[in-house]
Amino acid sequence: MICNKIGVDFHGVINSNPQFFKEFCAHAAEQGFEIHIISGGPRETIENFLAHYQIKYNLIWCIFDHFNEQDKVLFLPDGSFHVEDELWDSAKAEYCRQNNICVMIDDSLVYGKYFTTPYCLYDENSKTGNLNGKIMDFSVSAENCLQKILSLVC
Repeated sequence: MICNKIGVDFHGVINSNPQFFKEFCAHAAEQGFEIHIISGGPRETIENFLAHYQIKYNLIWCIFDHFNEQDKVLFLPDGSFHVEDELWDSAKAEYCRQNNICVMIDDSLVYGKYFTTPYCLYDENSKTGNLNGKIMDFSVSAENCLQKILSLVC
């Protein structure tokens, strides 16, 4: 598999450390990587945030949009919605498999169990990530962090 696509979650990852991920995504783009923002949604909120912080990306993929297009979203009378838990929880992993994402940075333990794609579990409180038992520091140099991640997955 060619290692040229990086997946990054929005809620609990990018939005918790926007300056770092602005630099991280810029370095990745400079090295020819595609940046896929992979999130639950809503798309408009994510697009506005990324534009405000000038965070580079190639594509936004939202779980809600994906299942809404397939008519698998149940809209409830109170205005909320529901998607079956297993469908929702495994959607990012399936997207990463189908789109040859070489690493996913996400903050969810629940989603992680569905991944075959290398999964970096991000902790927004400590600004660290765990990838294959190696700890990444997301509070220092974005360039060094990117290189460390890529050395483990590419």
